[in-house]
Amino acid sequence: MITTINQEVVTVGVGDLKVAGIPKILKTSLGSCVGVVLYDNVIKVGGMLHLMLPKCKDRNGKLSKYADTGIPLLIDLMVKRANANKRNLTAKIFGGARMFNISSDMFDIGKSNILETASILDRLGIRISARRLGGTKGHQISLDTNTGIVQSRILGEPTVKY
Repeated sequence: MITTINQEVVTVGVGDLKVAGIPKILKTSLGSCVGVVLYDNVIKVGGMLHLMLPKCKDRNGKLSKYADTGIPLLIDLMVKRANANKRNLTAKIFGGARMFNISSDMFDIGKSNILETASILDRLGIRISARRLGGTKGHQISLDTNTGIVQSRILGEPTVKY
């Protein structure tokens, strides 16, 4: 989970997370999933979580797949293993698209992921400094751990820096 790979660009898979110091680029692609980027700008350590669902029903499963277990896990790894200071952490969140044209909010996983993510970060005292959420198209994001800048591209649109 903590990246020691000698690669400059590290892909964060679906339902996974990574934490890295400099110089690294963490990247992922999102649909209805939400990408949570945490960054400590003092020691230049970043983390990225690619969560799939809002709530974990099986605590024996892969905790990084869910907002309610993955976000605390990411914070814990950044603080305990990468020496980040929780007070220095800020969040940037992306994704949560409505990928299927279904009229019921009950099946809008992207919206549920967004709401749960924002709620958990608020409850844990992590300020959200940037967000690019929703829509009907996939997102691609990349974090530069040297600067804390996240580049976000919605398919078919220009890249925006946060």
